[in-house]
Amino acid sequence: MNAEVLRGLGAEALILAEKFVSFQGEGPWAGQRCAFIRCSLCNLKCGWCDTPETWDWNRFTRAEVSEKVAVSELAAWVRECEVDMVVFTGGEPMLQQEALAAIARALPEVRVQVETNGTRSPIPELEPVVDLFVVSPKLANSGMGYATRIKPKALEALTGTGRAAFKFVVTDPRRDLDEIAQLVDDYKLESIWVMPEGTTAGAVLEGMAALAGPATERGWNISSRLHILTGSR
Repeated sequence: MNAEVLRGLGAEALILAEKFVSFQGEGPWAGQRCAFIRCSLCNLKCGWCDTPETWDWNRFTRAEVSEKVAVSELAAWVRECEVDMVVFTGGEPMLQQEALAAIARALPEVRVQVETNGTRSPIPELEPVVDLFVVSPKLANSGMGYATRIKPKALEALTGTGRAAFKFVVTDPRRDLDEIAQLVDDYKLESIWVMPEGTTAGAVLEGMAALAGPATERGWNISSRLHILTGSR
């Protein structure tokens, strides 16, 4: 269905779930004010996904939770927000790369961050206009098979940009950290961030406490979920 929905859109329009201004709550640029463009559609189905409205059409009606918006309209909205950073999130933004590239080109003074699950390689039009790819390869805790969630060529291409950070969602440190270490070794990943799964402040803080020691020992970074801790979007 995703391919059918996207057919013919190209660089003219984007299937949007929502847009809003807040601050980045996760990863290397956490705490910075920015505009969020949440893309609808995703090619994965994580069991703990906190935005199922972007892809789960058994639970949501696509026409009610998404809309087709012209890229010129979205670029104009970002300018009106008076921010110096835009974050494309999802869903999976890399399913709509031509539209992302068109919006980014229209905002030369705005830093561009793309949050992606790491299963799609950046196209030539998009790669040079992105300041940071925050790549979140999914672990076994997502409930999906390895071949579905890990795409070596895409990880290699994203690493090759020299502008990728890798952020992993951890549900069980005893199990997940060894799996992350194996992926880091197998695909020569750098700039590693580990983040607790959780949708309440208590769960996030507990998860960060559990990750602090092991992550430090492995030379990795810890990501909070500031939007959860502060009750923001």
